[in-house]
Amino acid sequence: MSRLVIINADDLGWSVGITDGILKAHREGIVTSATLAANMPDAERAAALVVSQPSLGVGVHLNACQGQPLCPQARALTDGNGTMQSTAIGLISRCILNPRLIKTISAEFEAQIRWALDHGIQPTHLDSHRHVHAYPPLFIGVVRLAKRYGVPFVRWPCEKLPRGGWPLEPRRQLGTARLLRAVCALNVLTGRSLRVTRGTWGIADTGLISKEWLARAAEALPEGITEVMTHPGFSYDLNHQNTRLLDSRQRELHALCESSTRDAFQQHKLRLVHYGNLHSRPD
Repeated sequence: MSRLVIINADDLGWSVGITDGILKAHREGIVTSATLAANMPDAERAAALVVSQPSLGVGVHLNACQGQPLCPQARALTDGNGTMQSTAIGLISRCILNPRLIKTISAEFEAQIRWALDHGIQPTHLDSHRHVHAYPPLFIGVVRLAKRYGVPFVRWPCEKLPRGGWPLEPRRQLGTARLLRAVCALNVLTGRSLRVTRGTWGIADTGLISKEWLARAAEALPEGITEVMTHPGFSYDLNHQNTRLLDSRQRELHALCESSTRDAFQQHKLRLVHYGNLHSRPD
């Protein structure tokens, strides 16, 4: 089998700087795919801009953790200012204590998918902010929404990096990556036809992707299809209240646009694709 890789940029539409950085990383770098956060401030502009970028695959970055909800029912997820503001663990804990919130979150996810469709985007895939869609009750709902709206694929957030040679130790989110692997084991039979990749790399090193990391990934990526999750962008309109990833976004943008990064992927005969290029699951 050949080695195919999807370089996805999360958070399209989060802010003007993030949107512009993602589009630059596609035009001048190796980003092939992005996921749109439909409820965030720059979503409208981002949706209009991607129309002129037909080679960029665009999915929906389902978001029940931050920003203004699109669905009136989702006010149950907001704070006193009408804003969703929750960690992944916090949101899932609330769902465990109050299972009715699962339906509320699914309604918000559906509103975000419909928003994308109404703005001329046929999503190539679905993923989620802070990977909350991996929580099994939410994963079931996301699979249903994908089938209802003809979205062919859902991110499989299972990261299994080969040992040795990585430039960063310790990884910031190693515990998150381990937890997601365990949760994916529970989801393995759910929505099987919507899982096309072997997994997603970049979870444990969120905010730490460098040209050295990308060069190591180019060398180590397995046969079949793998997604690499990135967070490029300009940080001039960001602060710690809306993201913990600030300067790291510009570092990732630079790494993704480096000629040496593209050379590494070409040297190892990796084919850069997006979810929209994939018409069936690999054998």
